[in-house]
Amino acid sequence: MKLVSYAGQQLVTTDDVADALVELAAAIASDGDSQALHIPIVVGGEKDCADLIVGVGNDLLVGPQSSNGDDPDFSAEAEQLRQHRLYPRRGGDDGGEASDADSAFFDYGLDHEF
Repeated sequence: MKLVSYAGQQLVTTDDVADALVELAAAIASDGDSQALHIPIVVGGEKDCADLIVGVGNDLLVGPQSSNGDDPDFSAEAEQLRQHRLYPRRGGDDGGEASDADSAFFDYGLDHEF
């Protein structure tokens, strides 16, 4: 589970959704745009949803969140985020890998555990 801090609020969602949200929010901002996104969250152990405006001028922070028990399955919702037209695609149309020069996103090792 991950904690998404947005507009003074903290939302809990799955790692898959949070990771897709960060990638998409960065891509939308890079495009100079802002858009509303609908994401699944967990409130009091129950599934719920939230609407966020992401992009230029809308900051979000995603960090770890401990959870008890099994995480909900939000894989379909995470895939919907990845299907957004601005979501960064890895590799070219020919199935080859994109070089760092072809991608606006780099892995800075933010998943490193201390």
